[in-house]
Amino acid sequence: MDNEYTEAVATLMRRPLSGFTAARGELVRTLREQGKTDLAKRIAGLRKPSVALWALNQAGQVAAADLDALRSAGDRLRQAQERLLRGDRSAGEQISEVVREQRGAIDSLSRRLGMVLSAGGHAASAETLRRISDGLRSASTAEPETWSALRQGGLPSEPDQVGFPMLDVTDMQRVTDARVDHEAEAHRRRLAAAADDVRRAEELETAALEQEEAARQRREQATEALKVARTILSKLQDEG
Repeated sequence: MDNEYTEAVATLMRRPLSGFTAARGELVRTLREQGKTDLAKRIAGLRKPSVALWALNQAGQVAAADLDALRSAGDRLRQAQERLLRGDRSAGEQISEVVREQRGAIDSLSRRLGMVLSAGGHAASAETLRRISDGLRSASTAEPETWSALRQGGLPSEPDQVGFPMLDVTDMQRVTDARVDHEAEAHRRRLAAAADDVRRAEELETAALEQEEAARQRREQATEALKVARTILSKLQDEG
């Protein structure tokens, strides 16, 4: 999506939606007269936008600050998700905070764009507002090209979920919980193995002590027997 194409799309999107077809034809003729036949062909193939797409392309003009706040939240959310998936459990708390900011920016923008639709004579239905919110959410973490097109008002189609795979807070918590559970289970296994080692060592120690006691008793018995035998031998020698 080169910049000249984006600017041409933005030129069309700034017009009232009801006059899109006529404006497209006029722009195509102008581009052909300027010798920009390839660009004219691309613009000629551009479909009339949905009311949701048309509204999205007004965001840069009517709510630039909210749009920039949304992108900032999207960038930080993206970074925090990457950290979490690398095993940084501290990122979970940041994700919850950033998602709240992202939702706040989306809600504010959706309300503003809903008013733009109403002012243009278009119904701001629940479905249209949902598509606007979804488009804003997707664009907030999309590649720079898509975001730039939204910022300039030159999106040719509603943005798909692209770039880094997004996870909602529930998914993120599930990732965190799964990692915590895995580490807890590994710790339990290590603890159980250590307890088994202690138990085996205690059994060996007990057996050794028992053997030592038995040897002591046999030694005492042998010593006593030797003493008796020597006494008897001494008496017999005296009698002889």
